[in-house]
This record gives sequence, C-alpha cells and structure tokens, in this order.
Amino acid sequence: MEHILKRLLAFDIGASSGRAIVGTLNDNKLALDEIYRFPNSGIRKGDSFLWDIFGIYTEISNGLKKYVTKYGNHVDGIGIDTWGVDFILLDKYNELVGPSHHYRDSRTKGMLKFMFEKVSKEEIFNETGIQFMELNSSTQLYSLIHNNSSQLTISETFLMIPDYLNYLLCGKKCSEYSIATTTQLFNPKTLDWSQKLIEKLGLELKLFQKIIPSGTVLGKLKEDIAQEVGLKKDTNIIAPACHDTGSAITAVPVDMRKYRRGEWAYLSSGTWSLIGVELNKPIINAKSLEFNFTNEGGVENTIRFLKNVTGLWIIQECKKEWENQGLDNNWEHIISSAEGVKPFQCFINPDDPLFHNPPDMINAIQYYCEMSDQIPPKTIGDISRVIFESLAFRYKQVIDSMEKITNKKVEILFIIGGGSSNHLLNQFTANSLNIPIKTGPIEATAIGNILMQAKAVGLVNRLDELRNIVVHSFSIIDYYPEDVKSWMNGYEKYLKFTS
Repeated sequence: MEHILKRLLAFDIGASSGRAIVGTLNDNKLALDEIYRFPNSGIRKGDSFLWDIFGIYTEISNGLKKYVTKYGNHVDGIGIDTWGVDFILLDKYNELVGPSHHYRDSRTKGMLKFMFEKVSKEEIFNETGIQFMELNSSTQLYSLIHNNSSQLTISETFLMIPDYLNYLLCGKKCSEYSIATTTQLFNPKTLDWSQKLIEKLGLELKLFQKIIPSGTVLGKLKEDIAQEVGLKKDTNIIAPACHDTGSAITAVPVDMRKYRRGEWAYLSSGTWSLIGVELNKPIINAKSLEFNFTNEGGVENTIRFLKNVTGLWIIQECKKEWENQGLDNNWEHIISSAEGVKPFQCFINPDDPLFHNPPDMINAIQYYCEMSDQIPPKTIGDISRVIFESLAFRYKQVIDSMEKITNKKVEILFIIGGGSSNHLLNQFTANSLNIPIKTGPIEATAIGNILMQAKAVGLVNRLDELRNIVVHSFSIIDYYPEDVKSWMNGYEKYLKFTS
C-alpha cells in the first residue's frame, strides 16, 4: 500500500458506553485516539426499559464537535457500529411511532411460546439460521402483534439502531448486512430479508429497507449538521460492519495464510461473550438448531457462526452493587481478589435466565448456588472467582459443541474487546480449552469499523490485508494452558451443577 495519511472517525456504541475514536492510517499502520466517551444505558420508565435514542444522537454530535476542535474540519469518513437486535419504527412522516425498547425489556418475556404457535421453531431456524433468544428483533416485533399494539398500523419503516443513526446523519434509509442478520428476519442463503417468515409472522415486507454490504459509502453528512458541528459538507458517512461484533471480528489479528476458516475461533469479550468461527457459508441443520448456534453476517459476505453467551454483564452488575454498598472496587482489586481464593468452590451457568436482568445480581448468584446444592459465595473474591471460572467453562462447553457441528478442531482462540484485558479470565480460558490463546486488541470493534471505512474508500483492498494492518499496529498477548488436569476435573464438576 502506498504511503498515505488518512483520518477516519468511528463511533463505537455499546450497551453501557459509547466512544468516538479517531483512526489515523499511515503507511500500513493504524493509530487510535479516543477523543470522546459517554455513558449509555437503558432507562426505566414504568414497566418499560428503553433507549434514549436522541440522547445517543446528541452524543454523536458532541463527538463530531470534539473531532473538529482537535483535528479540524476534514475527516475521510464517519462510521457507526452498535449492539444488535434493537430497532426503531418510523411513520410516513419519518417520526418515531414509539420509544426504542431495550433488548432486556420485559415485553418479550414468554413470547417465544406464542411465536412458535404462529410459525414453528424449525421453520424459523431454517429460514434464518439464527439462535433463539427472547431478545431477538423478531420476538420484539411479534410482541407488538401479540399485544395488538397500534404501532405497526402506522409504521412505514423499520431501521436497526445504527441504520437509524446513519439516516439522521445523511438521510439515507437502508439496512447494513451485518446488523440486519441479527434480526432473525434475514435469510443468509438468499442474502435478503425472509419474505416468507416476515409475512407468516404477520408483518409487512414494505417495512424493511434495502440491504447494503458492509463497507458502503452511504452518502454525505447533511449540510445543516456539517454546519452545526463544523465539518466540511462533503464528509462521507460510511457503513462499516454496523453490528459491533461484526466490526470486532473484522479486526481479529489472525494470519489467514496459517489458519483456515473453522480452525481458528474468536471470542468477542464484553458485556456479552460472542464465541464462534468465521465461515464462507451458513450451517443450518439439526445440529446447529439443537445447540442453538447462530449464523450472523460478517464482512465480505462471510458468516459469523457463533453463540451468544452472557459475558461480563454478571460481574459488571456485581461491581455496581459493591459500589452501592460503599465498597471501592476497581477491576484490578476484583481480579486480584478472585486470584487469591480457592478454585472450583461452586459454579453458575452464566446463561441461566436468573442472570438476565435481576434486581440484585449477587443475590441471584447466591440463590442459584443454594438451589443447586452448593455453598453460596459471599466475599468479593469468591463471587468473582465463581463468575470467571464459570465463564471459562461455559466457553469450553460452547466450543466443544461448535466442533461437533463444524467437524473441525479449533486450534487457537483469539480474544478481542474489553474483556481481553482481564488476564485472569484469559488464563482460565486457556486452561479450560487446553489450546493457546492470543488476546487483543482491546478496541477491536473501533479498529474493524475504521478499517472497513478505509476499505470503502479504497485504502485497503482485502480482508487479509486489513488483518495484517491489525497485526502490525497493536500488541497481542499470548496465553498457554496451565494445570490442565485440574481444570478437566473442574469442568466435570461444572457440568454436574449447571446441566
């Protein structure tokens, strides 16, 4: 690649915080500069759990102003990625027909049973290849139908959260491939919306917008917004992989000449843990349905064959409760406390519904242990250790299942995202899986976002080239299995108490 210096701006918006990160691409090396960070969490309103969508938009505007203050009025591209499944509905005047619900909102509780009465579980999976969870977009939409909501009668446009934010910035309505695949309304074989499923559920196909590939220049920043924030009016708005996991997997620092697809796995570690392999085609069969795996879209029309596991959400909620009790607990203290206690005292299944959104996470953990005839953990160290060990064993359980489906042995795991900085959980995971692990970069999502923008404007040509930039730009830490026999025995105990 010729010597260039380009700046691209990524908005990486997760379920707990958002970041504006500048990527400077200079002669095959990428440097990052986080210029703005803001909190993002659900809002409780009565019995509902909602997103402040216009608050998020305001924070994007603030991030653009921060960019101009530091770097001036020119940027080569702006890209947004967010979490999956959540959406907005617009009426014929392009106004919201209702609030944007959080995926942890209670409106979908028990709704899968009613949805399966309308369309069978097998038919939904055969059409979409997507893992069943109550929080899926399909289930959220079906809850509106089931409850006779008036919203759908006046809705004319369905947009996922990043698609809507892109629409606000440049005025183009479309659905980016990776985020559309999270809806459980997309057919990965036809690479388009599943007309059959949409209509069988009682929805209208006209709601759904044209699918565009990851790495598409959507248009120019609206003139009034450009004027307000101080950017040039010809600024490109680019759709990277708009699903944050899609962007993160893009930035996995794998040598694609050394490992074939299906032989290396990734773990995008954050509030959620997303564990899977990158494939050329979806796997939609009885085994993938039985083990509840999902076929989400990746860049260059790849498939992210993965499973969603409740990740650091559990320890994040415990940390909040300890802070509310007046205990000053930073992550270093939590990890060192866990490191110092006896291993394999008790276990939880991180994906048990009990941990979905309890009023008190510590009580939920203790209750789970009581109900499974284990002695409940009490101290910060004991509780943290239970969570970290149980996550590592859950990862093994998922990868074992995945290998049965793909008929391929995973030789190495790449851990990316914020959780990749947790050295204790990384080592536990290496011990549990008994394979080498490479961790980093922490900001994989923003990196994937930025480099797909670079690809969209012709600065990078292929995915392997993009991943080589990651390898040469960021430090990667290696972990190797330790005390494997003891961890094998621990896994047997884990299965006993969590099956």
